[in-house]
Amino acid sequence: MRILFAGTPEIAVPTLRALSEHFEVGAVLTTVDKPGSRGKTPIPSAVKEEALRLNLPVVQVEHLKGEARSLIASYGCDTLVCFAYGKLFGPKFLSLFSGEKLNIHPSLLPLLRGSSPIQGAILNQFSQTGISVQRIEQEMDSGDLLSSVTLALQGDETTESLTALVKERAALLAVESLHSLENGTASFTPQQGTPTYTQMITKDMAKIDWTLPAKAIHALVRTLYPWPKASTLYEGQVLMITSVYGNVQEAGLEPVPEQVGCGTVVRKEKGKGIAIATGSGLLWVNRLQLEKRKDLDWQSFLNGNRSFLETRLE
Repeated sequence: MRILFAGTPEIAVPTLRALSEHFEVGAVLTTVDKPGSRGKTPIPSAVKEEALRLNLPVVQVEHLKGEARSLIASYGCDTLVCFAYGKLFGPKFLSLFSGEKLNIHPSLLPLLRGSSPIQGAILNQFSQTGISVQRIEQEMDSGDLLSSVTLALQGDETTESLTALVKERAALLAVESLHSLENGTASFTPQQGTPTYTQMITKDMAKIDWTLPAKAIHALVRTLYPWPKASTLYEGQVLMITSVYGNVQEAGLEPVPEQVGCGTVVRKEKGKGIAIATGSGLLWVNRLQLEKRKDLDWQSFLNGNRSFLETRLE
């Protein structure tokens, strides 16, 4: 088994490292370097940096057409393992591999097919999610499953913290899956159930609608951290809510006082933070960040913004 590993972001790095320790990785396919700001040196992907550290050949191409396919074929890889590469593979590219063509996807397929399954699990307030290893097919994330692992969610995960967990567990699952192929014990099963799909995470999602229930806003804040960060307007300034108190099950249990409008900053409480009125219950926030300013704990933020209490956020 000689593997072409295709991946780009940091989440894929431990998987590349683990596969290189246990199997023969013939080459690494990753996206081209991003332009540096203001003419500075181009920025390589996290996977490229790891591949160079491991002394593995790196392939970076703008597209996967004829010349690129010929280059990739020259490395003699029979097995493809993909984890967050960032481009779709056509049938001509897949035909380069005589062995299995596998994709690692951070959900329990067929749930949360698409580009943002980690965010989707948080935003939808799931009690569990997982990681799947599947065959690559032309229909997105539809291939038969080789293996999967379930991850329990506590309701306080952020995209940052759940990504950190997934990237370590995915590496273990990938090694186990490839060993099963190698020793002939691998078994593929069709996906069961009705597929669901994720939405692309964009800056347009950042603005908080305070008429939503506290639970929904709690999930949104965690989904959009560390990017693009959930935001609101405070006295005409963009204010990002970067952290919320407790888990989503606790959010909104305290009722909003009568005659208090949604988005009103109600009170502060030691150990919990700042309470903000929502469409259903109070939301406690404990870290805030004005645009172009530092991210602060709620007490430090109030020290510098003494008029914040009883303000109505928009």
